[in-house]
Amino acid sequence: MKNFHNLINKALQLHEEGKIQDAISLYSKVLRNQKNDPQLLFMLGTAYVQIGKIELGVEHLKKSIFLKPDNAFAQSNLGNALKDLKRYDDALASYDKAIKINPSYADIHNNRGSVLNNLKRYNEAIASYDKAIQIKSNHAFAHNNKGNALKGLKRYDDALISYDQAIKINSNYADAYNNKGNVLKELNQYEKALASYDKAIQIKANHVDAYNNRGIVLQNLNRYQKASNGYNKAIKINPNYFFAHSNRGNVLKYLNQYEEALASYDRAIKINPYFVDTYNNKGNALKDLKQFDDALANYKNVHKLKSDFDYILGKILHTSMTLCNWSDFESLTEKISNALNKKIRAIDPFFFLGLIDNPAFSKLTSEIFVEDKIPKRSENKPLAKYNNHKKPRIGYFSADFYDHAVLHLMMDVFKNHNKSLFDFYGFSFGLDKNDKWRNEVKNYFIRFEDVNKISDKEVADLCRKLEIDIAIDLTAFTSNSRSGIFSYRAAPIQINYLGYPGTMGAEYIDYIIADEVIIPKENFDYYSEKVLYLPNCYQANMSQKHISTKEFKRSDFDLPDNAFVYCSFNNNYKITPHIFDVWMNILKKVPNSVLWIFKSNETASKNLKKETEVRGVDPNRIIFASYLPNEEHLKRISLADLFLDTFPYNAHVTASDAIRMGIPILTLTGNSFASRVGASILSCIGIKELITNNKKEYQELGIELAIKPDKLAKIKNRIRDSVSKSTLFDSHSFTENLENIYLNLLKK
Repeated sequence: MKNFHNLINKALQLHEEGKIQDAISLYSKVLRNQKNDPQLLFMLGTAYVQIGKIELGVEHLKKSIFLKPDNAFAQSNLGNALKDLKRYDDALASYDKAIKINPSYADIHNNRGSVLNNLKRYNEAIASYDKAIQIKSNHAFAHNNKGNALKGLKRYDDALISYDQAIKINSNYADAYNNKGNVLKELNQYEKALASYDKAIQIKANHVDAYNNRGIVLQNLNRYQKASNGYNKAIKINPNYFFAHSNRGNVLKYLNQYEEALASYDRAIKINPYFVDTYNNKGNALKDLKQFDDALANYKNVHKLKSDFDYILGKILHTSMTLCNWSDFESLTEKISNALNKKIRAIDPFFFLGLIDNPAFSKLTSEIFVEDKIPKRSENKPLAKYNNHKKPRIGYFSADFYDHAVLHLMMDVFKNHNKSLFDFYGFSFGLDKNDKWRNEVKNYFIRFEDVNKISDKEVADLCRKLEIDIAIDLTAFTSNSRSGIFSYRAAPIQINYLGYPGTMGAEYIDYIIADEVIIPKENFDYYSEKVLYLPNCYQANMSQKHISTKEFKRSDFDLPDNAFVYCSFNNNYKITPHIFDVWMNILKKVPNSVLWIFKSNETASKNLKKETEVRGVDPNRIIFASYLPNEEHLKRISLADLFLDTFPYNAHVTASDAIRMGIPILTLTGNSFASRVGASILSCIGIKELITNNKKEYQELGIELAIKPDKLAKIKNRIRDSVSKSTLFDSHSFTENLENIYLNLLKK
């Protein structure tokens, strides 16, 4: 071909100028007459890879290598192309051939390390990066990538050294600043992380990853509006940046803008239908909205895409139980048990409570969760006791300072606390519904702080500034938990109480408050906390509750007038197929009886009807109780004859409410905290004969109490006498006993 060399030179010039498509046209033109030129094939293959036609690039690079096997650059570029195709083993083979040809080419070692890093073979990756650095000490990319591998090994301090070295070599290395920010984020050094992201953005104004990561940090600091702004900026730079759409959805969810949140998740899924985190996030939002069927569908999508996604088995099973869909109950329970034995993150601690009566597993679940989500933070120094306070300062931390079961239990405690002996502080991080309950409880604290918009560390720092002596976590692993506050050591003494019925498995939680029935001494090993005993039932209660003056009849709730009415007003997720079997056996033996169940959602009601029919019982004998305001719900409880407790997660507030209204509770007790609450309440009022130890006893007693009305009547009379005489509803003595615990702790 005439002017062959001129055309090649022109093509190379266009290639260097970034005019890749024009260069490809010229390379192709020349190649039609020089079909076996390995250099042309190499340049054309490289160009195809650069414009994203990777398969075509691989084809030409392979042809070049076939004609000239000793071209290390061709082997290296082929490795890069195969890496982009995620053909990692083939990429490694190409890099190894390139290194054999030219062992002193630093970039090959660096690129080889990147493949190993993608395979999570971090130590091997570091070895490759070190080789690149040995050859070329100022290889900024290798130092940065080594930092990424060290981050994968959670060697965060070493990773920071590598990033700093990369930045020292190239002060305008935006990606190194972004990656450094990611490590600082992992170390919870949020302000330093923000500064690092800001530097990356200063260098590269359209650094979409830095804007997104900056948003994550601001979200962790509970600065939700600023976080949203960061995600919006990332999306403006790259409208198809699905990470930011998904994260923006999370922020909007926290801001209770659920419709917009779901739209953000849907946008992320449309861009990348394989991004598993978005399905998980969307499932969480739908669960908050009580759209449980759709939530379950999203969780199942997560499992389909990534079966080992953290905690997904527990989410699927708990949501299924909320829907009373037990089709996979046995298989999922077995999978979760097997995963826990391997210390795999399979289920949230709270979700586990309703599955298996196994306090050892309950502790293990908490320990796994804490190590993953809220480990002990080293940023704050240990706290010595404050010895200079005339009045000890007690801090209560809760997500439930509103019309909520926990506040219903604790209201009298807050009201009755001895304000001349202690100063009490309230820290709220839950919903502010501005209802009468919240407006009242605020008055019982010397200071009431809404800490929703500040980070866990900032709350802990505030508590240190206020010199809180004892901090009580009333929420732990229940909804809207902020136990991270305690990981920073908010007070010298930190206590787990009431909200979560189990151990938190965290070394920074010093004590758990219980009673001798809830946690027998032989079970102490199942608790990471030291156990503090109240002399009577561990459960706080109001002395008096407002009860509606409405006159209710059974017919108002579709209950037959002359039937024996069993009831269970627990949330539906506490109903396992095993306890339901027992209930159905009871109904079979007591023909003129019905079971009155709280209605959590429409699907659960339909499924319970189906399960009833499967067990040979007329589904019309299941009657559902819809939501009523608490004072009306209390009044309607008295229409029932006998409360059937759930197992292994007993009734808590609903149990003491039934006793308050004179309705006996038949409970099955086990070994875990959650399975012994009914026994604690019944022991407190002296009705221990309603405590059973196995399903056979439970079933037989459930039948006997229905067919022996005199026996049931005597128990009801004793309950009515006990309500006024026992300590269960004596909130003054309960509060005094609780304060004695605090005083004894301060004396130690």
